[in-house]
Amino acid sequence: MEQLVASLGLLLLFTALILLALGGNSLVCAAVYFDRTLRRQPENLFLVSLAVSDLLVSVLVMVFAAANDLLGYWPFGRVYCQLWISCDITCSTASILNLCAIALDRYWHISRPMAYVSRRRITYGIVVVWMSSALIGFAQIAFGFAQQKEHEMELLTHELLQNGSSKPTCQLLLKPLYAVGSSMCSFFVPATVMVLLYTRLYLYARKHVRSIRTQLKQATGFLIMQLASEKIREGLPSMHKTCPCANAYAASSDNPNKNVVSEDQALGTVLSPGAVSVTAMLVGSTDIYLHKLLLFRLTLGVIMGTFLVCWLPFFCINVFRSLLPDLVSHTQFQAVTWLGYANSTANPLIYSILNRDFRRAFKRILQGIFVCSKTARSFDDIQGCAQTPKEIKVRWEDFMQ
Repeated sequence: MEQLVASLGLLLLFTALILLALGGNSLVCAAVYFDRTLRRQPENLFLVSLAVSDLLVSVLVMVFAAANDLLGYWPFGRVYCQLWISCDITCSTASILNLCAIALDRYWHISRPMAYVSRRRITYGIVVVWMSSALIGFAQIAFGFAQQKEHEMELLTHELLQNGSSKPTCQLLLKPLYAVGSSMCSFFVPATVMVLLYTRLYLYARKHVRSIRTQLKQATGFLIMQLASEKIREGLPSMHKTCPCANAYAASSDNPNKNVVSEDQALGTVLSPGAVSVTAMLVGSTDIYLHKLLLFRLTLGVIMGTFLVCWLPFFCINVFRSLLPDLVSHTQFQAVTWLGYANSTANPLIYSILNRDFRRAFKRILQGIFVCSKTARSFDDIQGCAQTPKEIKVRWEDFMQ
């Protein structure tokens, strides 16, 4: 009974992760394709590439991983076991390298705002990401690692006795050299680059905010002095009659023990209400920039925190497991593997929903789907809600410009 409850819980968890990954990443692709504003921003091509890699993880990897883990054996044959593990490594690596490319693109955009990054260069970058991922993922098949002796095989489909019957299990067993090399290329190097880039981005943003605060303080002080000087020079007959600063100074000279009028009181009397509102606006601008800096820091924390929490345990255990196979149990390795898969579910939430343009596009797409499904009474009505091939062709040509 307990095993049945655990299996049902895992089934619900795996189904939720797969469906959320499918829905979220499909929305990202649809938003960039149908929304003109998003389509005209070349950097969104990296988000599309990330969404495609996460879609492939959900379709080609997570579905079969769920079947393998829930059934307790691999029913799809030895050949597809090798293909499945290669697809797993390729798509997961592509997802991580796309995250690294996004960090690099954002760093260049902030540090070199005048530099123009063309759509073609971004496309070349995406091609490099996918070729590198495929090289890492399919290296074992290309070099015939699966043809070695059973105790030396990088990919091993072995037989386990369960309930008195022999059932094949698809399992990832790596040589230490390949485990360390692939983990370095797939995770540790990209993760280090991401940490360095986002740290430099935060330091740059903090320096920029401090510079703006200093400039606003200088501008505010200069404006106060200018307005006060102009107000005093308006031909006032007596400084002692009209300026509380002078009266306060005279009173304090006669009686040093008395408190003088505060600076804010004096400025409030000397300056007009309009001038006071201008200075308040300038001072309030610093609060806006500080709020943006805090929001930026929170966003970076969410991005890097989610990425490291999802993938760091898997790659550490992957290396340790190749060196000391008995150190990590199958259940532990299974748990950290699905934790890594969960990153494909989280990516569209982090990189898209935090973007206002994407939120607007998501809202329009979901509203359109809801209205279409609510008003349609037949399949022909549903087709009528969709766009004509001519409109789709126009959007595709606009997307490729």
